[in-house]
Amino acid sequence: MAAAWHGTRFYALTLPRQAPLELPALPDDPWPGSASNADRLFQGRFLFAGAEVVSPHAAPWSLSAADAGLDPVSHAAWAAGLHGFVWLRDFATQGGDMARRMARSLVADWIAKHAQVIHGLPWKPEIAGRRLTQWLLAAHFLLDGADDTFGHDFLLSIARHAAHLKRAMEMAPPGLPRFEAALGAVYGAEALGAAQDTVAIRALDAALSAQVFADGGHASRNPSALYRVLRDVVALWHFLRAVDPERAALLQPHLDRMAPMLRFFRHGDGGLALFHGAEEEVAAQIDLVLDLSEAKGKPLTSATLSGYERAAAKRALLLLDAGGLPPVLSGTQPHRGLLAFEFSWGKDRLIVNCGAARRPGGNWAAALSGAAAHSTLCLGNVEPTATAAVRVTRNEQDGAIWFEADHDSWRTAYNRLYRRRLYLSAGGEDLRGEEIVTEASASATGGMPVEAVLRLHLHPGMHASLIGSGDTVILKSASGQGWRWRGMGGMVRLEDSVYLGSGGDVRRTQQIVMAGSAGAEELIFKWALTKIN
Repeated sequence: MAAAWHGTRFYALTLPRQAPLELPALPDDPWPGSASNADRLFQGRFLFAGAEVVSPHAAPWSLSAADAGLDPVSHAAWAAGLHGFVWLRDFATQGGDMARRMARSLVADWIAKHAQVIHGLPWKPEIAGRRLTQWLLAAHFLLDGADDTFGHDFLLSIARHAAHLKRAMEMAPPGLPRFEAALGAVYGAEALGAAQDTVAIRALDAALSAQVFADGGHASRNPSALYRVLRDVVALWHFLRAVDPERAALLQPHLDRMAPMLRFFRHGDGGLALFHGAEEEVAAQIDLVLDLSEAKGKPLTSATLSGYERAAAKRALLLLDAGGLPPVLSGTQPHRGLLAFEFSWGKDRLIVNCGAARRPGGNWAAALSGAAAHSTLCLGNVEPTATAAVRVTRNEQDGAIWFEADHDSWRTAYNRLYRRRLYLSAGGEDLRGEEIVTEASASATGGMPVEAVLRLHLHPGMHASLIGSGDTVILKSASGQGWRWRGMGGMVRLEDSVYLGSGGDVRRTQQIVMAGSAGAEELIFKWALTKIN
C-alpha cells in the first residue's frame, strides 16, 4: 500500500518543492573509479551486473528486458546498476570538462524523466539510497562550473530523495538493500543540515547490526559483500568525523568488527577468497579500505558465527567453508559448496573455487552456484540442501592444524553422510585430505551405489600434468614453484574447469577429479599435496 501511495502525484506533492540554496556539508569520494568504464559510457555502452546494453544516442533509462535482450533477473540487476549511478566516479576519475559535462547531462536527463513521480524500479528504496549517496559523493565534481538550472534541479532532487528515503528506507528488504537505503538517508540528512534528526543514523546502525555478525562476517557469507559494506561505512565514517563526530562514533564498533574479518579472507596475493559469490576484488583497493578504516585488529582463526575456518602456517593459507548455506538475500542464488576450501602459498593460489557470474540470470549463475563449481565432494546428481547440518572441529598441535568436518545433506536423497578431514603441516608444505562417504543408517536398499566425485579446482596460474600410474599430478605455479598431488581410493583424472574470480572474465583452467562408487561399504578418498623443494 505504501508503494502504491508513493507512486501517486499526490505523494510527490508532499516532497520538497523548493531547492535548498546550498548544501551545508558535502562528502568527498575516497574510492577511485575506472577511466576505461567512462570511455565505455561515452560510447553508449552501458555495462552493469555483467550485462552490456548498447544505446549510443540516449541513456536507456526506461528500456524493457525484451528491448535490452536480457532475461528479467539480469535486466533488474542491470537496471539497478544504471539507476544507482555508482558509475559517476568513473567520470570523476577520468576528469576533464568533457567528462563533467557528460556526467551532468546524464544526471539532468534522469531528473527530467524520473524525478517527478516516485514509482518503479528506479525508486526502490535501496536504489534511491544508492543514487543519493553517489550524487552527493560526486556533487563537487558535478556542480563545479554548472549553470543555475542544473544546480537548482540537482539540489531540489537531492532534497526530495532525502525526504522520501526518511519515510521509505524501512521498506527495503533486509540485508544490503536496507543498508543502502539507510546509507543514502544518512548522507542526505548530513548534507542538508538535518543531522539533528536521528532517524536515518539509527536505521543505518540497526541495518548493520542485523547483517554483520559479532565476528565481523556478513550474513550473506560473501567476502565481497563484506568488502562493499565496509567500503561504504569507511567513506561515511570519514565524512561524519569531519562534520558530526558523535554520529561517527556510532560506526566505530562496526569498523572494528568488519576490518579484521576482511583480512581473514585475503590470500597472499591480497585478493579475497571465492566463497558464496565473491570475487578477488582489487588488492590495492582492499589495502586502501583497510588503511582508511584505521582498524588494526588481526583476523580470527575460527569465525564460527560466519561459518569459516582459517589455518595459516608459514606462507601457506587454508580457508575452509565451515557453515551451512546462507539465506537467500535480495534474489541472490546461494552457493552449495558445503565444506569447500581454498589453499594458497605466498602469492600463488593453488586450489580455488570457480567464483560467480556477475550476471545473476542465465546458465552461468546456476552452474557456478552448484557444488561441482567448488573444491569439495559431489554425490550423485543431488545438490546439498539448505537444511544440512554442518559440523567442524579444529585441532592444533605443534604448529600443525587439522579439521574434522561432516555434513548430512545427502541423508534424505541417498542415506549417506560426508566427512572431510584436512591436515596442514606446521611448515605449510604438506596439505592432506580424506573424503569419506558412509551410510547414515542401516538401509533397506542394501546400500545402492551412488557416484562420488571429488573436485579440486586449480587456479589459472597453475599448470597441471598427470604422470606415473595415473594417481599423481605435478603442479607448477605462476611463480615457478612445484607441487606434487597424489590420490588413492578412486580414479584420478584432470578435467577442464573455469575461473571467474577476477573482473568477471571467464578464464579456462583445470581441476583434479577423483571418482568412485559409494555403496554399502565406506568409501574413502585420500590425497596429499606436497611442495617440491
